[in-house]
Amino acid sequence: MPQSAVSAFEPTWLRTPLRRFDTRCAWADAISEHFVPLEVEPGGNGPFRNLAANETLGCLQVSELVTSAQRVRRTRVLASRSESAQYKFSVQISGRTLIAQDGRSALLDPGDWGIYDTSRPYEISEEPNAHFLVLQVPAHVLSVWEPWIQSQLARRFGSGSGSARVAMDALRALVSQGPALGPELAFEVSSTVMRLFALSLGEHADGGGASSLEDVRQGQLRVILHHVHEHLHDGAMNADTLARRFRMSRRYLYKLFAARGLTPADYILGARLERCRELLADPACTRQIGELAYAHGFIDTSAFSHAFRRRFGLSPSEWRARHARPARERALSGTAQASAGARPGSA
Repeated sequence: MPQSAVSAFEPTWLRTPLRRFDTRCAWADAISEHFVPLEVEPGGNGPFRNLAANETLGCLQVSELVTSAQRVRRTRVLASRSESAQYKFSVQISGRTLIAQDGRSALLDPGDWGIYDTSRPYEISEEPNAHFLVLQVPAHVLSVWEPWIQSQLARRFGSGSGSARVAMDALRALVSQGPALGPELAFEVSSTVMRLFALSLGEHADGGGASSLEDVRQGQLRVILHHVHEHLHDGAMNADTLARRFRMSRRYLYKLFAARGLTPADYILGARLERCRELLADPACTRQIGELAYAHGFIDTSAFSHAFRRRFGLSPSEWRARHARPARERALSGTAQASAGARPGSA
């Protein structure tokens, strides 16, 4: 009796041993172990057979699967139990898979790929003997791309040209060379692969071309600027640490900031000085100037004072005195009014 395509399957990407699952219960348990909890509904009249191989490569968990016809659902209840956000990139090798999320759906043919978010409900339908890869990546690895990714869930992207083709070639190289890479290098290479996939969104989505790529860059810059304002206390923050934090080259980082006519160092310094200026003008802030400077990333008071005067034309103490005087005058005026309105002998 000839074997079915599923039972005869050998992995063409991963090297790890295959595991076979012939019952819905066993398959649902395996999915929960390697992915996230999902409802499984077999389809068709043939035998229910599924094969899976899994490897961890840097920041990625890579799974290669061949499945029977079936539908899997991430319900709202299951999604609400998510402990951490992840994205899944589904890369079709043969057969066809339908992914649906947020009211959109995409039918993936061989060579296509799509994305979905495990923290929200989604549904996947596979035709018999669907052969595909699933790349799981923590959301924080792609945080700089997130504003763009969220608008591209459950859409179909090709991988025949452009950065998606480069990403696919890089992914295959990562899989083949993964065992020879140390943990740190594997993490860097896998992060680069995911950035290539994310970058290709701008090339393919809705035919946006250059304008779509600009949207991506603007989204990246917004995330980076938010990070800068949340970490003004970090005296070590500079272009190098930002490039490492967001896994991009210094050159690309400078290109993002150039859209604002600034360098990363200029922006960081300006943000620190502006925050200090606001606090110095607040009568409720009683911290010493040196303490305030140190708390916002300056290594000494003299460097802070020099930069402050150069930008605002006054020293920090002069700025504080100028804004404290009206507050004192208002307080004295209020005291005088209260004294004038008091009844004789009421004290």
